[in-house]
Amino acid sequence: MLLVDIGNSYAHIYSNGTIEHIKHSEFFKEYSNYKLYYINVNPKLYSKLILKDKWIDISSYIKIDGEYSGMGVDRRALMLGGDDGIYIDAGSAITIDKKINNRFIGGMILPGLKYIKESYGNISSKLNIDKFTIIDLDNLPNSSTKESVNFGAIAPVLAVIKSINRESLPLYFSGGDGEILADMLDAKYDETLIFKGMKRVIKERLC
Repeated sequence: MLLVDIGNSYAHIYSNGTIEHIKHSEFFKEYSNYKLYYINVNPKLYSKLILKDKWIDISSYIKIDGEYSGMGVDRRALMLGGDDGIYIDAGSAITIDKKINNRFIGGMILPGLKYIKESYGNISSKLNIDKFTIIDLDNLPNSSTKESVNFGAIAPVLAVIKSINRESLPLYFSGGDGEILADMLDAKYDETLIFKGMKRVIKERLC
């Protein structure tokens, strides 16, 4: 079974426990004749997707109690991939959603770390950093501008996650930058969460 999460920047393809991240153009070319199940958050691709007879859009089947009209299908699918907890998908944007008793309680959307990093560079070349590194929230940086930028970018994201988790719920991290955030909060990172949610929906609602 091929499962595809079509994001704003890439298509994420799940098969036999492995995930491939490819550009949209490559996805349409390489997988044109495959049967697959997909969800899509990129409105620019709708007209091309509906022309693929073997590609099955399962977005309308992905529902969670408490969802609001227009809520992203990727956020819904992610929350169906596990038990109650806080779900953080750190990709192009960072989505943070809370689920209690299998019901969506609320959430938020922040700029992704990539865009936060770019915004610093737009302010001044002195604020450019190559990559993010793990921070210690208990100690303010005092040795370099790069460390200060790194801390300033990551600390607010971690603080928000901790502030909304009054119930000490499990933290579920996914997405390209999810692993580094998970490490700083001693939480688990699972890149397959969204596909677990998709498989659950296919099993319960399509089979």
